[in-house]
Amino acid sequence: MKILLFIVILLSFMSSGLAQSAIENIKSFEDSLLTSLEQIRTAETLKEKFVLNTRFENTLRKALRYDEAFTYKFNALSKVMSTKTSPDNAFRIFNWNIEVPDIQEHYFFCLVMKYDSRKGEYVIIELYDKSKYATQVEYTVYTNKKWLGALYYEIIPVKKGLNTIYTLLGWDGNNRMSNKKVIETMSFQGKDKIKFGLPIFKQNEDTKRRVVFQYSKKATISVKYQLIKRKEYIIFDHLSPMSGQLAGIPDYLVPDLSFDAFVLENGKWKYLKDFDARTGKSRNDKLFIQPKETTPPKH
Repeated sequence: MKILLFIVILLSFMSSGLAQSAIENIKSFEDSLLTSLEQIRTAETLKEKFVLNTRFENTLRKALRYDEAFTYKFNALSKVMSTKTSPDNAFRIFNWNIEVPDIQEHYFFCLVMKYDSRKGEYVIIELYDKSKYATQVEYTVYTNKKWLGALYYEIIPVKKGLNTIYTLLGWDGNNRMSNKKVIETMSFQGKDKIKFGLPIFKQNEDTKRRVVFQYSKKATISVKYQLIKRKEYIIFDHLSPMSGQLAGIPDYLVPDLSFDAFVLENGKWKYLKDFDARTGKSRNDKLFIQPKETTPPKH
């Protein structure tokens, strides 16, 4: 009995020591990653940026070999790239970008860390940005091999029967004239495949697979997840042209101080026009009453 107790204590100490060693290694990798990312962003040519980016990704993959990387805070790295974990702890994303000099277009990169219960280990799924070839983006299905790149800042689990669909809020620098924000959907297909673009956005008579907002580089818009009176909403600025002559040109759209929203109902996001976050109502509602003063949600 004493021998068995000794073995249990010994294994416990060994496990604790290995975990501590892993954390120290991850911390060392984080320091290297910070330096590499700074070098990427200050490099003068796109070729140089991509060479440095390969080194960055190789170092990141080494850090993600440790199971502890899933829960490690990455406090410093999280300030310069996205390291979001889903609220249900099903996966974690490591998501960054490269800006093309002069034209301000962006290439996006993402590694998804997910636990494979069959293998009893974490797997890494890489997303490949193919946005340059994208058309009809609000109605197209994408995969991890063909991804509409973005930097994701929010992950919202949506239960659909026995499965979970994830709604992602993301940003795209687009070009020198405009930025984009994206409301995306993501689901896992098997152990190592991801599907983007499920048709769960209901806007009037239209059903979309994702929602894309393109707006002037001079403006800032909010696209924000919010829980109001136990209901889930995505609230966003309504966009209007800077002037009537610029109508229909996305590069000149700016917020007009009103807000719209999507509300989650039966596993789908339903569009609400002229939404007021204080009351949780919109002009779509028959019982809507115009408030005396509207306080816009801030992002």
